[in-house]
Amino acid sequence: MTTVQLTGRTRARLRVYCLPPSGCGPEYYAPWTRCAPAELDICSFSLPGRGQRSGEPSQTDPRRLAADIAEAIDRCHDPRPFAVFGHSVGALMAYLATCSLRHSKNRTPHLLALSALPAPHLGLYTAALPARLAAGLAGLTDLIGPLPENLIHTPMAAALCTPILADLLLLMHYRHSREETPLDLPLALYGGTHDPITDTSSLTAWNELVTTPATPRLFPGAHTYPADHTDALVHQLTHDLADACTTDRACG
Repeated sequence: MTTVQLTGRTRARLRVYCLPPSGCGPEYYAPWTRCAPAELDICSFSLPGRGQRSGEPSQTDPRRLAADIAEAIDRCHDPRPFAVFGHSVGALMAYLATCSLRHSKNRTPHLLALSALPAPHLGLYTAALPARLAAGLAGLTDLIGPLPENLIHTPMAAALCTPILADLLLLMHYRHSREETPLDLPLALYGGTHDPITDTSSLTAWNELVTTPATPRLFPGAHTYPADHTDALVHQLTHDLADACTTDRACG
């Protein structure tokens, strides 16, 4: 597992580890570097089978991948306060990596920020995703946005969809453990107003898995809303990080 420093701000007060959505690599968060304030150091991960590592076998065991992500975070030996953010399938990995950090490293982020995914204990993944797969490209565009017309009927379209399918398998392989105790940390929730995958109630249900509940912040758009509202999302995340740190001297 490789940690990718997108901003490389060694003097920033806070580090944000960002987990990419289905089929994407760390480049998904490259637009964040132009609007993130100087106090944030933006990082991501190069995951096997995604992005520039698309030629490698994808990891479809969610708990094993989460443990690898947690190990990569701990291996950075960065003493600064940090947050973990995940969009779509990245939200599940952000949550599981945080659980793994708590169990194996006895540490947790100052903020867990999750975007556009139903809470895992609802069991909606196995119920909803097969229908998306059966719908072919039409179903996948709900998850990744529209593909360019010139790619739809070419081998390139299949190549683009392969890592996405692997991430959907990762979601469907997940089974929530009722023995997992709530995470004792601040939570932030984000979503799109017209997301066909995640409605407000299934997003709000993440509150049942933490001790500090959050009200979802909704942005105009569907499941892929971050691409159109990068500035607004990063601004909200910065605000939520500041709130999470107000009572924690380590963020000062």
